[in-house]
Amino acid sequence: MEPWMWIVVAVVVIAIIALVVWLLLSRRKRQLRTQFGPEYTRTVKRLDTRDAAHDELERRLERHDTYRLRSLSDQERAGYVAKWRELQRVFTKQPATGLLEADDVVTALLADVGYPTDGFEQQAADLSVDHAEVIDDYRDGRAVVRDVRDGRAGTEEIRVALLRYRNVFERVAEASVRDDEEVA
Repeated sequence: MEPWMWIVVAVVVIAIIALVVWLLLSRRKRQLRTQFGPEYTRTVKRLDTRDAAHDELERRLERHDTYRLRSLSDQERAGYVAKWRELQRVFTKQPATGLLEADDVVTALLADVGYPTDGFEQQAADLSVDHAEVIDDYRDGRAVVRDVRDGRAGTEEIRVALLRYRNVFERVAEASVRDDEEVA
């Protein structure tokens, strides 16, 4: 074979390898975007580059793999649903107290199913691996909880935050707490 033919073969092989690597990276990016949904975009914006965001999301997946997550038993689920319904009753008379109780119930629920509760940002990051569809609800609800604690939240804000927390609760507990007579 002529020397120039070897060069052509080498260039073609390098191009094929580059294409395969690019396809694999693109596929992984699509998988991360699909799995994390809006959290993917939020992480890219927060970290300024896609590579940094991909590294962060990969670390979340690795950390998540170390957890022993479990589903609630029927009895545990029923207990949580009862707690949720009770806090909705509290909410009708004392909205701020009801929201603070919702925050406590969701935190306890996360701990019971196996998520560490080291701090809110870590909880949200961990939860985003399995429940990206409600992570914005969790973050927005928590922001109102902070406002309630600072005495700056209005009743409508609190009501919307409770609905957001309910979405998180229902997804993690795998149970509906909606009644015909909905309080919030």
